[in-house]
Amino acid sequence: MSQKYSYEFKLKVVEEYLNGTLGYTLLAKKHHISTTSLIEKWVNQFKTNGKEGLFLCLW
Repeated sequence: MSQKYSYEFKLKVVEEYLNGTLGYTLLAKKHHISTTSLIEKWVNQFKTNGKEGLFLCLW
C-alpha cells in the first residue's frame, strides 16, 4: 500500500524546495519520502495550479 501524505506536509516540502537550497534527493531523504518523483510531481502541480494543485495529488 502506498503512503498518503497530507496537504500540509506536501505544501511544507514544496515550499522548502522552492525557497531552499536542497534538491529533490536531499529533501526526500530529510522527510523520509521513498522517491524523488513524488516531490517533483508536487512541485509541478504547485507551479501549474497553485496550492490547490496539491489537493489533486492523491499520493
